[in-house]
Amino acid sequence: MKSCHPDLSGDDPDVTSFCMFINEIYGVLSDPMQRMVYDEIHGYSLTAINPFLDDTSPKDHAFVDEFSCIGCKNCANLAPDVFRIEEDFGRARVHCQSGNPDLVQQAIDSCPVDCIHWTSAAQVSLLEDEMRRVERVNVGLMLSGMGVTSDVFRMANSRWEKRQAKVLENVKVQLMKQKDTDNSRSWSSFWGKPKNYQNSEEETNERAKRAAAAARRWREYSKKGADKPPTFKLPDAMTKE
Repeated sequence: MKSCHPDLSGDDPDVTSFCMFINEIYGVLSDPMQRMVYDEIHGYSLTAINPFLDDTSPKDHAFVDEFSCIGCKNCANLAPDVFRIEEDFGRARVHCQSGNPDLVQQAIDSCPVDCIHWTSAAQVSLLEDEMRRVERVNVGLMLSGMGVTSDVFRMANSRWEKRQAKVLENVKVQLMKQKDTDNSRSWSSFWGKPKNYQNSEEETNERAKRAAAAARRWREYSKKGADKPPTFKLPDAMTKE
């Protein structure tokens, strides 16, 4: 926050926008209820359910698999308020989730490579988080056979499972350490209190939607990943003539 504050960084609108976004993130993570939703989605909670195995959440968020997209512009022509073609990479991306669902469905049905999917808000959060770790290039190289294809759904699911495995392992370690003490805790004590936010399904879905929107915005600010260099790398960008 200090490094990107307008008083220190100047009047760059992109930097100012990022500073405001960081402030929003701080507000989310400082809110126990919203933080609980975030931990549930990303697998940091012991009670978390894998969003890719959860059939109870509505699949009302569109997502473009950029490993499959060929930049045909069909979706952007059918639903321009939802899809846009990125100038640098030539691929379609979802920029707004509040468009006409009928037009989105038309784009899905007419997509020649089936790169558009209906997903839940929680799944979008994980998929956008995964895609921000990938260094993308112009779609032209991909069509020429020089690119690398990956299953972003499998990648996101695998990362979630690894997080959850670490949570479970930490609990097991704590239980082992406390096994012979008077202050031992049962396995059930680690599950925490009942989630009050589940009392309102509408409120839960709204929080999940805000998390999905934040994941998309964070990807815009963090092209190569904020925590580590990209683990999956596509070919170098096509030279502009």
